[in-house]
Amino acid sequence: MSPWFWLAITIVCILVELCTLALTSIWFAFGGFAAMIASFCADSIVVECVAFVVVAAAFLFLVRPSVVKRFNQRRIPTNVDTVIGQLGKVTVAVNNEDGTGRVSLGGMEWAARAANGYGPIPAGEMVLITKVEGVKVIVVPKEG
Repeated sequence: MSPWFWLAITIVCILVELCTLALTSIWFAFGGFAAMIASFCADSIVVECVAFVVVAAAFLFLVRPSVVKRFNQRRIPTNVDTVIGQLGKVTVAVNNEDGTGRVSLGGMEWAARAANGYGPIPAGEMVLITKVEGVKVIVVPKEG
Protein backbone atom coordinates (compact mmCIF):
# COMPACT_ATOMS: atom_id res chain seq x y z
CA MET A 1 0.00 0.00 0.00
CA SER A 2 1.04 3.55 -0.44
CA PRO A 3 2.77 5.33 2.45
CA TRP A 4 0.21 8.10 1.89
CA PHE A 5 -2.57 5.75 2.99
CA TRP A 6 -0.81 5.05 6.28
CA LEU A 7 -0.01 8.74 6.72
CA ALA A 8 -3.72 9.50 6.29
CA ILE A 9 -4.61 6.82 8.88
CA THR A 10 -2.08 8.34 11.28
CA ILE A 11 -3.44 11.86 10.81
CA VAL A 12 -7.06 10.73 11.22
CA CYS A 13 -6.20 8.88 14.44
CA ILE A 14 -4.41 11.95 15.81
CA LEU A 15 -7.35 14.19 14.92
CA VAL A 16 -9.82 11.81 16.55
CA GLU A 17 -7.67 11.75 19.68
CA LEU A 18 -7.48 15.54 19.77
CA CYS A 19 -11.27 15.71 19.58
CA THR A 20 -11.98 13.06 22.22
CA LEU A 21 -8.94 13.05 24.53
CA ALA A 22 -9.89 9.48 25.46
CA LEU A 23 -6.37 8.06 25.06
CA THR A 24 -7.66 5.42 22.66
CA SER A 25 -7.00 6.34 19.05
CA ILE A 26 -3.52 7.81 19.60
CA TRP A 27 -2.10 4.30 19.88
CA PHE A 28 -3.43 3.47 16.41
CA ALA A 29 -1.64 6.57 15.13
CA PHE A 30 1.61 4.96 16.28
CA GLY A 31 0.59 1.80 14.43
CA GLY A 32 -0.17 3.83 11.30
CA PHE A 33 3.22 5.50 11.52
CA ALA A 34 4.94 2.10 11.89
CA ALA A 35 3.02 0.78 8.88
CA MET A 36 4.07 3.84 6.88
CA ILE A 37 7.72 3.14 7.73
CA ALA A 38 7.19 -0.53 6.82
CA SER A 39 5.74 0.50 3.44
CA PHE A 40 9.04 2.22 2.62
CA CYS A 41 11.04 -0.87 3.62
CA ALA A 42 8.90 -3.66 2.17
CA ASP A 43 6.38 -3.61 -0.63
CA SER A 44 4.02 -6.04 1.10
CA ILE A 45 0.57 -5.25 2.43
CA VAL A 46 0.90 -8.15 4.87
CA VAL A 47 4.06 -6.69 6.42
CA GLU A 48 2.45 -3.25 6.64
CA CYS A 49 -0.72 -4.60 8.28
CA VAL A 50 1.27 -6.72 10.72
CA ALA A 51 3.37 -3.67 11.65
CA PHE A 52 0.19 -1.65 12.18
CA VAL A 53 -1.48 -4.28 14.39
CA VAL A 54 1.60 -5.20 16.42
CA VAL A 55 2.68 -1.63 17.17
CA ALA A 56 -0.85 -0.38 17.88
CA ALA A 57 -1.57 -3.35 20.17
CA ALA A 58 1.77 -2.96 21.96
CA PHE A 59 1.14 0.72 22.66
CA LEU A 60 -2.51 0.10 23.59
CA PHE A 61 -1.83 -2.70 26.06
CA LEU A 62 1.64 -1.84 27.34
CA VAL A 63 1.89 1.97 27.34
CA ARG A 64 -1.72 3.11 27.77
CA PRO A 65 -2.21 1.80 31.37
CA SER A 66 0.76 3.79 32.71
CA VAL A 67 -0.26 6.93 30.80
CA VAL A 68 -3.87 6.68 32.05
CA LYS A 69 -2.59 6.15 35.60
CA ARG A 70 -0.37 9.23 35.33
CA PHE A 71 -3.24 11.40 34.03
CA ASN A 72 -5.64 10.15 36.73
CA GLN A 73 -3.24 11.20 39.49
CA ARG A 74 -4.07 14.80 38.66
CA ARG A 75 -7.82 14.15 38.75
CA ILE A 76 -9.54 16.23 41.39
CA PRO A 77 -12.27 14.33 43.22
CA THR A 78 -15.73 15.87 43.07
CA ASN A 79 -17.95 16.39 46.10
CA VAL A 80 -19.74 13.15 45.28
CA ASP A 81 -16.46 11.20 45.33
CA THR A 82 -15.69 12.47 48.83
CA VAL A 83 -18.80 10.92 50.44
CA ILE A 84 -17.82 7.36 49.51
CA GLY A 85 -16.35 5.68 52.57
CA GLN A 86 -17.90 8.22 54.97
CA LEU A 87 -20.20 7.39 57.87
CA GLY A 88 -23.74 8.72 58.00
CA LYS A 89 -26.71 8.45 60.33
CA VAL A 90 -30.03 7.08 59.10
CA THR A 91 -32.75 9.69 59.66
CA VAL A 92 -35.54 7.84 57.84
CA ALA A 93 -35.43 4.03 57.86
CA VAL A 94 -33.78 2.64 54.73
CA ASN A 95 -36.12 0.11 53.12
CA ASN A 96 -35.54 -0.74 49.47
CA GLU A 97 -38.92 -2.47 49.10
CA ASP A 98 -40.80 0.65 50.24
CA GLY A 99 -38.41 3.00 48.43
CA THR A 100 -37.68 4.94 51.62
CA GLY A 101 -34.49 6.01 53.27
CA ARG A 102 -32.62 9.20 54.21
CA VAL A 103 -29.13 9.54 55.61
CA SER A 104 -27.57 12.59 57.25
CA LEU A 105 -23.97 13.08 56.23
CA GLY A 106 -21.90 16.14 57.08
CA GLY A 107 -24.99 18.27 57.74
CA MET A 108 -26.63 17.27 54.45
CA GLU A 109 -29.47 14.82 53.89
CA TRP A 110 -29.21 12.25 51.12
CA ALA A 111 -31.76 9.82 49.73
CA ALA A 112 -30.44 6.36 50.57
CA ARG A 113 -30.82 2.75 49.50
CA ALA A 114 -29.31 -0.33 51.10
CA ALA A 115 -26.67 -2.26 49.16
CA ASN A 116 -27.72 -5.61 47.72
CA GLY A 117 -27.99 -8.26 50.39
CA TYR A 118 -28.83 -5.84 53.19
CA GLY A 119 -32.33 -5.60 54.60
CA PRO A 120 -34.08 -2.64 56.15
CA ILE A 121 -31.87 -0.37 58.25
CA PRO A 122 -33.68 1.41 61.10
CA ALA A 123 -33.51 5.15 61.83
CA GLY A 124 -30.68 6.13 64.17
CA GLU A 125 -28.33 3.46 62.82
CA MET A 126 -24.86 4.44 61.60
CA VAL A 127 -24.10 3.40 58.02
CA LEU A 128 -21.14 3.38 55.64
CA ILE A 129 -21.59 4.96 52.21
CA THR A 130 -20.30 2.46 49.61
CA LYS A 131 -21.20 4.31 46.40
CA VAL A 132 -23.37 7.00 44.87
CA GLU A 133 -25.97 6.28 42.18
CA GLY A 134 -27.49 9.45 40.80
CA VAL A 135 -28.72 11.42 43.83
CA LYS A 136 -28.87 8.41 46.17
CA VAL A 137 -26.19 7.01 48.41
CA ILE A 138 -25.88 3.25 48.68
CA VAL A 139 -25.24 2.21 52.28
CA VAL A 140 -24.41 -0.77 54.48
CA PRO A 141 -24.75 -0.94 58.26
CA LYS A 142 -21.59 0.06 60.14
CA GLU A 143 -19.77 -2.92 61.62
CA GLY A 144 -19.31 -2.86 65.40
